[in-house]
Amino acid sequence: MGWDRIDEKKIKILIKQLSGTMTAKDGDLMPRHIIKGKGDIWCYQIATRTFVRIQRGSSIYILDWGIETNEQCLAYSTDNTIFTIDKDEIIEIGFD
Repeated sequence: MGWDRIDEKKIKILIKQLSGTMTAKDGDLMPRHIIKGKGDIWCYQIATRTFVRIQRGSSIYILDWGIETNEQCLAYSTDNTIFTIDKDEIIEIGFD
């Protein structure tokens, strides 16, 4: 589960996508996902090495799916938090 380095290119693409300044030469859009259920979920924030409370139903973007055997992926929430979350806790809703 090691995310020692985050792909800066993906972060830049996501920032451009969210700000509306993305062009065709930047690459593909990143699909939006939501966290299943209602209430809160506690996720590990790698930057601070602590757990953060994320509201279920929140929009997130996947930065790194990890290897196939990993149960978790690296996600970015629209409140500027990068955290890990179980893959079975999210649903892809696409390009809304």
